[in-house]
Amino acid sequence: MSVPVAAVSAAAATRLVTVTSGPCVSLTVSSESPGGAGASASVPGVAEAMDDALRDLRGDIRVVVVRGLARLPQLPAPPTGSGPAAGSGFDRSFDRWSRVVRRLSERPDRVSVAVLAGRVSGVGLALALACDLRVMAQDSALQLTDSGHGRVPALGVARALLGSIGYSRALHLCLTGQPVSAHEAAGLGLAAVVAPGDRLDAEVGRLVDRVLAVPRDAATELKALLAGARHDAEADADTAALARLLAAETGNAG
Repeated sequence: MSVPVAAVSAAAATRLVTVTSGPCVSLTVSSESPGGAGASASVPGVAEAMDDALRDLRGDIRVVVVRGLARLPQLPAPPTGSGPAAGSGFDRSFDRWSRVVRRLSERPDRVSVAVLAGRVSGVGLALALACDLRVMAQDSALQLTDSGHGRVPALGVARALLGSIGYSRALHLCLTGQPVSAHEAAGLGLAAVVAPGDRLDAEVGRLVDRVLAVPRDAATELKALLAGARHDAEADADTAALARLLAAETGNAG
């Protein structure tokens, strides 16, 4: 399925480009900006734009394709100062990204697909793992760098890895930060499709067509059945761990 440039949302000002084609929408983090090609995306700006775009999707949208996640950096560290305003910007950004993660995965009547090229880590990795399916370019890789910065993976990364690859492999990747190649990711069940870079879009189109070929009610029931019940305590575990580390950092800085 080709996805033409049917519409570009106002979110393009924050370098998130939204393209809708029938029941499929594509959200692309673009590197183009007034600062010139290659300028880094604004993490808070893209978070807000993506949150708004996912919240306002039409009811007939069945597939959400997310691209450009390698352009997203690590979640920035919160300020270490004291006072009521300290960390408020970080908290808002973190809350936004948390909502984006939930919106990508919470609706059983929508399938989210992450298209990965380049090395994906940080916020981009969290969004990729939140998606239902991942399509990776042959030369792409996943990498967990949080522990090297004194953090734990946030935004559901640890939980997603544990559910996909088990405790031992998840712990190894989180502690070592060892990159996971596309073919390794496929072997671990983290990637549904691996394709050469010049065929990536075509493979994504084929996958979208196959998803849309399934009757909506059947696809909805199937996703709900496989997703199973999620427990709130488990969902909040990584957020609580990160909060403890950040509190310790703030205390040490004081």
